[in-house]
Amino acid sequence: MMKNVFGSNVIGVWLKANLPLHNKHPLQKRIEFVHSSNRNPFMKSMKNITGKLLVLTAFLLGFLVQATAKQYLILAHNGESALASYHVDPKTGKLKKHSMIELTGSGGPFSVTRDDKLLYVQGHLKKPNSKKNLPHVFTITLSKGKMKQVHAAEINDRAPSIHIDTSGKLLLGAHYGPGKVSVWEVDEKGWCTGKLLQEIETAPRAHFITTDPSNRFAYVPHTLPNAIFQFALDLKAKKLNPLNPPSAKGPDPDHRYHEPRHYAPHPTLSMGYSSNEKGGGISAWNFDVKTGRLNMAQTLSALPKGYDGNGAAADIHLTPNGKFAYVSNRDYTAPRNDPNLKRKDSIAAFRIHPKTGLLTRVGTYPTEHAPRSFCIDRSGHYLYAAGQHVNKLAAYRIDQETGALTRLATYSTGKVPIWVSCVED
Repeated sequence: MMKNVFGSNVIGVWLKANLPLHNKHPLQKRIEFVHSSNRNPFMKSMKNITGKLLVLTAFLLGFLVQATAKQYLILAHNGESALASYHVDPKTGKLKKHSMIELTGSGGPFSVTRDDKLLYVQGHLKKPNSKKNLPHVFTITLSKGKMKQVHAAEINDRAPSIHIDTSGKLLLGAHYGPGKVSVWEVDEKGWCTGKLLQEIETAPRAHFITTDPSNRFAYVPHTLPNAIFQFALDLKAKKLNPLNPPSAKGPDPDHRYHEPRHYAPHPTLSMGYSSNEKGGGISAWNFDVKTGRLNMAQTLSALPKGYDGNGAAADIHLTPNGKFAYVSNRDYTAPRNDPNLKRKDSIAAFRIHPKTGLLTRVGTYPTEHAPRSFCIDRSGHYLYAAGQHVNKLAAYRIDQETGALTRLATYSTGKVPIWVSCVED
């Protein structure tokens, strides 16, 4: 145990998670100095003592950060122009309404910067003297769970998914209808200007976009061509470059569980995972860290056992420690708008093998109707799923040993809760 505690990897993990992103913390500089001093005989003799003291300091600082930082859940509503925040109780997972802001347009999918200071919402503004809605990106500041809209920028097309890259310099978007990917400018203040830097045609039904942990590659699942388009991210040129091949094929079309919809990279393994909309499934993908290319390794059902309805998987997330993966399933059995039909929407849980990254099914758990979006809190202890068609938010506790979910509470929300995420301050 002591050997693990005083291992240098622990310092690196702690620093990456807790220290500032752009300016090196003095502790980080000191650790780098100690680790680069092996050639100096005197420093080498002092390395063990100094390193242990620094690790102890790092852990004390970590405990201090955890004790003072608060976590908030952000919820966007598509049926009204509002963003709501809730305080997350770290001991119970219970939510308490914290704040709400009215946007100058409708709410929609959003993305948060790595430091949790800025949030970008893709919504719509009504065109003056017209019934036509114009797609916009709203830039929102975040501080202690409070939100403030600081800018609104018109963009080229509606995007069902946007993603701010790790550097905070580029905003990426996937366009479902026209089948393309966009790159927009983010200025020195962190505001999305709406200036289109690049537009790449891909294929219809581009559902989602995200980057890998290294911020060197970007991935865009497409349901219709049953593929994940893959790109190299060039920050200097402010553009995406298609890889060769430009896409990775999804499960065989004859397979019940195909058509990748959302994608989540593993935090440490060279693996990624997709929710597969058609039929309701999940796939594990091998990720080449040098080339960025994906290669499918495994596909499983995400549906409840014995389910024979029309299931459509939606969102996918991993716990921060990479131990478990979860997929949301929407029960779209006809007739879809029948309020008397008992739905079987669910959240599916999977254990991730710590070495191979392959999946083992844990179970499926009932949830509110149409869980288009859900999130896992930063501690990895709680999961929150938004029922898009019933204006409900379901809260669960995650069993840290098995990954099983226990329902904690159900909250009423505003109209059409479409996107949810947790931030920390």
